Amino acid sequence: MAEFEGEHIKRALKKFGQKTIQRAAANLVNGKRGYDTGALMKSLDYDLAVTLNSFMLKFDYLDYGEEIDKGRKRSTKSNGGVLFNKILGWVQRKNLRPRSSTGQFEAWKNKTQQQRSIAFLVTRKIHRFGYEGTGFFTKAFDYHYKKTLPSSIKKAYMLDFDSFMKYTLDEINNGNNRN
Repeated sequence: MAEFEGEHIKRALKKFGQKTIQRAAANLVNGKRGYDTGALMKSLDYDLAVTLNSFMLKFDYLDYGEEIDKGRKRSTKSNGGVLFNKILGWVQRKNLRPRSSTGQFEAWKNKTQQQRSIAFLVTRKIHRFGYEGTGFFTKAFDYHYKKTLPSSIKKAYMLDFDSFMKYTLDEINNGNNRN
């Protein structure tokens, strides 16, 4: 006879993982911050491992996703320019331009230097004050954890327990008990 695999729990956790990833991606796209190139959204994934004795559901995304989700505290020391280079790339992708004191866009005088100045100002602000996280993943996880996971796991566990008991009794009745 085939080995017991916990198919119902596997299906419930897989559905939970998919729904959580979908909601997190939607939160990124619809959110105020966190969606620039789409790399973070594309990196959202989960890994599910179900064995007879344990279940493991692990969510994964790019490293900077944690800072987007939870936020960043103010810095106490310099990161050696790591943040500046990332912000500079963002300024160049967004083609941010300087503004006059009246708020109108100014013409480029020295594009590279002005972009570096904008990146410096943004980086300095982040280092001094930090920023609040968007909660794109935490909100998605909490929503599905509270709404669907307890009832679906309870049902799946009961179905799998029933299957496990039938499997065990068949093994005992067929004389395949190794004890």
